[in-house]
Amino acid sequence: MNNWTLLSILILVVCVKQMGCDQSSSCSRHLQRPEHEYHLTKECAESYMRIVASSNATKLESCVQFAATQNAFAFTYANFTKGTMPMLSFTCNVFDCPEFHPFLLAAGESVYDYYSMYSKPLRLGVFEMVMNPLNYSNAMVACEDVGGHLANVVSDSRTSFLATLVSSDLKNNTPTNRKAFVGLFFENGFVTITGEPLSCLPFRAWAPGHPKTGSPRKDCVVLAANRYWETVDCSRKLPYICELVPDGPLSPVERYCAPINNIKRRKNCILRNHNQFEQIEQTKQQCNGNINTNKSEAINDNN
Repeated sequence: MNNWTLLSILILVVCVKQMGCDQSSSCSRHLQRPEHEYHLTKECAESYMRIVASSNATKLESCVQFAATQNAFAFTYANFTKGTMPMLSFTCNVFDCPEFHPFLLAAGESVYDYYSMYSKPLRLGVFEMVMNPLNYSNAMVACEDVGGHLANVVSDSRTSFLATLVSSDLKNNTPTNRKAFVGLFFENGFVTITGEPLSCLPFRAWAPGHPKTGSPRKDCVVLAANRYWETVDCSRKLPYICELVPDGPLSPVERYCAPINNIKRRKNCILRNHNQFEQIEQTKQQCNGNINTNKSEAINDNN
């Protein structure tokens, strides 16, 4: 198994992550332990997240096993193939939360490689409260731009958990304004952001008098700090909660464009260079195919 192998583990999947590397953020048990994979996210990179455990693993596989025992979302491992190693306290460091986005990692001369469940930023999982107010449709797009969707709140544990996030992050707002858009809206009935009709699900947390069904109809849902769902006009500009979705490793073209912080410019970079990287990959596959064919022919000749 090498550094490019996808490494399967069982791991917990709930983390509150706020921008700015809030050291008080933590990961906790929630629902079941689904099967996920660690991916090599960035080489020569450090994480800003809080280290929860460390070890002197001599192999990548040992670091993976150690991270799994710690229910870690991410870890760094010192790659001994990079030449002379400096004196290290530990070769394997595991983190309580993954980076919100791999492009935020501190890259440079680090001897560590960074592995994460969320190599493409972050269904169950990592949540980000975005304070910059947007209307509902723009909030949906903004969450999609960072690899996720508006947070799904249709369970008692999710509603309670995220209401705590709303309460703490919007504590400077007046009590009536401590609310944020979430992934529930009206479309021939209330539907979650992932397409499940609310009528098919058992949980409700409507505030008294909600949902509003008068005219004009209030079609979009916010989660309030008091743990209730409320319906509001979709055109209102409010904070919102993104839920980031676990994804596979970055493609070569995504790695190439990763240093670009501006989302639109990064997307344009990927679109411009996609064909070139695709051709490079095809050439590599052809070369590998030729090498394997030649090896097979040489073996047959020797026999």
